[in-house]
Parts: sequence; C-alpha cells; structure tokens
Amino acid sequence: MLIRRLILISLLLALAFAAAASWGIERVRARDRVVAIERYAASFATELVRARCEANPNWFLAGPREAAPTAALLAMPDGDVLAHRPDAAPRPVEFFAYDIEYVGQTTAAPRLPASIRAALRGGDTAVTEPFKSDEGTGVQTVFATGWSGPCAVLFFRMHPPPGQFAEHTRISGFLATGAFLVLVIVGWPIERRIRTVGARMRESARTEYREPAAVTGRDELSGLGFAFNEATVDIRRLQINVRDREADLRRFVAHVATEADEPMRAALATGDIAQVTESALHLSNLVTGARFRDPGDRVQTTADVSVAAQVAARECEPAIHRRGVRLDVTNLDSGIALTGDPAFLTQAVRNLLSNALLRVGEGGRITLDVEQADGAWTLRVTDTGAEIPPAELQGLNAVRRFRGDEGRGAGLRGDIGLSLAVVHEVCHRFGLTLTFRRSAAGGLDAEIAGKPGT
Repeated sequence: MLIRRLILISLLLALAFAAAASWGIERVRARDRVVAIERYAASFATELVRARCEANPNWFLAGPREAAPTAALLAMPDGDVLAHRPDAAPRPVEFFAYDIEYVGQTTAAPRLPASIRAALRGGDTAVTEPFKSDEGTGVQTVFATGWSGPCAVLFFRMHPPPGQFAEHTRISGFLATGAFLVLVIVGWPIERRIRTVGARMRESARTEYREPAAVTGRDELSGLGFAFNEATVDIRRLQINVRDREADLRRFVAHVATEADEPMRAALATGDIAQVTESALHLSNLVTGARFRDPGDRVQTTADVSVAAQVAARECEPAIHRRGVRLDVTNLDSGIALTGDPAFLTQAVRNLLSNALLRVGEGGRITLDVEQADGAWTLRVTDTGAEIPPAELQGLNAVRRFRGDEGRGAGLRGDIGLSLAVVHEVCHRFGLTLTFRRSAAGGLDAEIAGKPGT
C-alpha cells in the first residue's frame, strides 16, 4: 500500500513539475519571440523603407508574397485594376502598412485588433501583444512611424510554428517522464532500505527482542533502527518485570493455598479457633507482603499511631485471652500522626502482639502502650516470656529489608519469620526505628520510635 501511494505521489509530483517547467519554457520562448519581432520591426524604420512603402504599399509591405506585378504592367493604363492582388494566406512572418486612420493599404492586411487601436489612440507609439490562431499563440507588434501618407503605422505579425500544441505536449511528457524516473531511481534504494530495516526489526521482535536489530549505516533510517534497539532495552526490562510479577503471583497463590487456605479450612473443619486466627494473621501478612512488591500501591494518608495500636489490640485480644494471657493497654497518647498507609501500621502492631503471644505461656502478660514526650513518641510491646539469647536478639535488631520469602527458610541463620520481617519493612517505610531488647520482666521488649510528622 505504501509503495503504491509513493508511486502515485511521485507521478503527481512529476506532472506538477512538468507543468511548471513547460510554463517556464513557454514564457522564455514567448519573451524571445517578442524581442525578435520588436527588433525585426525596428529594422524597418528607415527612409528607404518609407520610400518603397509609399511607392507601392499594396505589395511591398504585404509580407513576402510571390508573383508581384511587374513595373510594366503597373505602368499600363488601368494597370492597378488589371494587376492581381496579394493572397491572404498567412506567412510565418508578415508585415502590413496602415494609414493614419488605421486602414490597411493592402488587400492581405488584417483588421487591426481593437486593443491595439485603443492603445495607439491613447498615445502609445508601440504595442506588442500575443494573438491566437489555428496553429497556437503567436506575437504581434505595431508602431507609429510618424510618416504621413499610407505608411503611418506598420504592423508586424509572427505566427506560431506548426504543431505548437503537439510540441508543448511532447515537452511536458518528456519532463514528466524524466522527473518520474528520477524520483523512482532516488526512491527505490530508500524503499529497499526501509524494507531491510523493517525486516531486521521484525526478526528482533520474533526473538522477543533478545537480539537487537542488525542495523548498519549512518543515515536517518539507521537512527530509527538505533532508537528501536534502545527501546527494546526497556521492552526487555518490562518483559522481565512482567515475568517476575507472574512468578510472584504464582508463588503468592501457592503460598496462600498451602500456608493459609488449607490450614484455615482444616481448622474450620475441626473447630480449632486458634488455628483459624493464626492462619488469618498469616494471610494478612502474605497480602501485606504482596502490597510491598507492588510499586503502584502507594497509599499516602494520615495514620494515627494510637488508633492503629487500639485496632490491633482489639483484634488480637480474643486470641490472647483464649491462651490464658492478659493484655494490658496501659497508655495510648493521642495526636501522633504519620503519613502513610494506616493498614501497614496496624499490621505491624498486630504482628508484634502475635509474636509476643508466641513467647508467653498461660498466665503471662503482654503490655501495649503508646507514649509521647519531649517531641518524640514510642510504641512498646512488652511480654513476660522466656529470656531471649544474645545471638537471637542481635538477629532481631539487624537492619533488613523485606524480601518476600521470610518464614520459608526454617533453620537458616538470620531468618526472623514473615511477621517480624513485615514489621521491619513497615518501620522502614514510615521512617521509624525498631528496637528489640530484654525487658525488665525477663521477656522481650519491642519498641517502635519516631517523631511526630515522620
């Protein structure tokens, strides 16, 4: 389709060029004819021409006519009646004499055009203009000689050459053909170049852009090919991201199925509420981890620390009581606002409470408080569980970012589990500090600290 369109456009351009060139050529040739007829006419402005014209205007200035009457015939009585008249057949170049009234002095003289007569009466001494004939367009000129008598005005006419229209057609045809061939010759390599570059781009696409398009040269099409290769780098990166996201989705579905869905259904079948609660918490952590991996999930709103702690305590309190553990919310200072996703902050507090519950036996106690003093604030979860070893405490305080596979490396050094990994990531996103230390009661003290507005 493109090639046919280019051929049509080239043909139209060639015709337009031929028309413009033919018009220019004809203008130049018309100017040359005007110059020629005016110079030819000027050569007749002599006294010798005047004498010969006034002696016999019927024949001398009737153009190059043949078989003029002899002087002997004209000298006979009634010789001017007996003598034949000039024929009116047009000659390539012909000239005629007119008197002061613009009347032709020969029977072959045409009538002066009205435009020329009007110009002469208006004071012009010479007038040149084109005229139409059966052969085409010629040129004619007239000038006032200033002579009295039958030769006051001389009129000259140059007829167009035979076949003028056919000549114009041939010139236009040659120009159009030449221009079209030039455009085709110039455009053919470009068309082949376009096809070659396009084929190499398609080959690169068939390999999923692993192989760049083999584009050579330093022309504009090469620049297009280089830009295509640069774009394929981003395309390959996007493809890798898509494949990674698909793999993450498959892993997420598998993890939810094996680590949340199946245990929850089994717990519902046996009526094990504790297992249902644990599976629900694990499912929440999986969903939160999936949101961490989504770059488009960036909720930015006001998160109240005390509200998040209160919500987490209310949700975890039934499970804590079923284990025979007491939950004390000693203090919840209000007015501590952060910028971020409140669901993340609530999940972090929920995870700290569930981690404390795993450490505390029946009859133990978990304390939750939020305090604000001297422009700083702390959220602290303290339990009365067993004393934590120094190596484990050091691992809990290690600086880390969320990977997404925490909790599935049982026995690996430094694996703190999915719930605490979520707490670390939430603190990092809110710009908070997370510290684990031994509590005065011998258990674990988990503290989140920050400043208002962070």
